[in-house]
Amino acid sequence: MNSNYKRYKMLVFDLDGTLLNNSHEISFLTLKVLLTLEKDFKIIIATGRRLSEVRNIRNQLKKNNINENYLVTANGAEVFLQENLIFRHAMNYGLVKEILKIHTGNADVNLYTFDTWYSNSYVKSPIMKHFITDLGLNAIIKDLAELDVDSVSKIVYYCDDLATLNKLNNDIRSKDFQDIRVFFSSRDLLEVTNINADKYNAIKNIAFLESVPLCDVVAFGDNNNDYEMLKNLGKGVLMKNANEFLKINLTNNEITKFSNNEDGVARFLIDFFELDIKYE
Repeated sequence: MNSNYKRYKMLVFDLDGTLLNNSHEISFLTLKVLLTLEKDFKIIIATGRRLSEVRNIRNQLKKNNINENYLVTANGAEVFLQENLIFRHAMNYGLVKEILKIHTGNADVNLYTFDTWYSNSYVKSPIMKHFITDLGLNAIIKDLAELDVDSVSKIVYYCDDLATLNKLNNDIRSKDFQDIRVFFSSRDLLEVTNINADKYNAIKNIAFLESVPLCDVVAFGDNNNDYEMLKNLGKGVLMKNANEFLKINLTNNEITKFSNNEDGVARFLIDFFELDIKYE
């Protein structure tokens, strides 16, 4: 342990492509590192997943006596403390229906309210199929412009054709809708949220509640939905497998030597804090 260990107070982790390996699990080494750090650091999960979609991850942490306390879900649209909702930034359903009028090509459309997942078609996204097969979650398939809801946490478009999503991205932005964010959470997922729903804003609120200066926060991520927190928090660490957008636009940020599938986060933390844990 070193001066870094004494300086920083909070650790923030994206899940898919970052803390999780390609099997959507936290490795044994990563669990060992988190358990070592848990007593001296606030451990925060900040993910694009919804609360129900991280149930298995939270169970794995709890089973290993690791308490993550706060949980940022839906890319910052929802923030929980011990499963109690403390912040939510949603979009009015009237605005959502206007966005849905934009032609989507062959992209699938998914809407998420606080507790329900709706889709316009049979689910094809690999990560969403994981939620169905491994977590037992299911989308309600129906006309998304005819729902009996008042607000939506996020819209997610899936397509394996990047050109289709790029066109959709440009088409949505060209309409100048007020108070929304449009971004890629992975190469095949385009998302729309309330303008205040991002991981960085969520972490700012949590840090304020915990009286932790933002300069004392370390964050890890791999994709566009992590950009603001990686850029603006005390230390933003890119994964070796991070996309090119982050690597091009965050050239001053450190990059892990190993990917998410090689215990990249755990190995970085062992070196960064000089922990007495062997990984070779």
